[in-house]
Amino acid sequence: MTRARRVRAASLAAAVLVSAACRGGERAPAADSAAKAQAIAATASAMPSEARPACERTGHWIPCQVRQRLERSGLAPRDTSANDQPALGPAPTVFRVGKGSLAVYLFADSTARARAATKLDTVTFVGTEHPLTMLSKATVIQNDNLLALLYSKNEQQRERVSDALMAGPPQP
Repeated sequence: MTRARRVRAASLAAAVLVSAACRGGERAPAADSAAKAQAIAATASAMPSEARPACERTGHWIPCQVRQRLERSGLAPRDTSANDQPALGPAPTVFRVGKGSLAVYLFADSTARARAATKLDTVTFVGTEHPLTMLSKATVIQNDNLLALLYSKNEQQRERVSDALMAGPPQP
């Protein structure tokens, strides 16, 4: 090998080493962001789409929207049985919310809900605008096609549940 070729080969090797060293420093943040992107993709693929069905936004209350609204309000609803609930038409969905319970009736429209609400005893079931008394059994919360009966003597819980459901159903 001639001296000129050796010098060229050494220069080329040095250039490759220098560029590799420079790229290594530049690639670290890119490698970190690529690792983060892979972690996010793995997390997203670990949650199957069947596990969390999309909750359709119809402009009226549907069961999954009620649950989502309560969860997003930090109320952590848990399913329970429907014991001694008034017969208002549709079967209620009953949740444990803290120490109280919440029976949710979903009607076809607000007219059917209003008709059913007239069947409730106003001494036993009071609206959110009235203060709780020792005699009151539940708070009535009405919004669009939803009628909910909250069985709780806790004013703060009453306010939180009422605020969550009175904000209205998710709009399309």
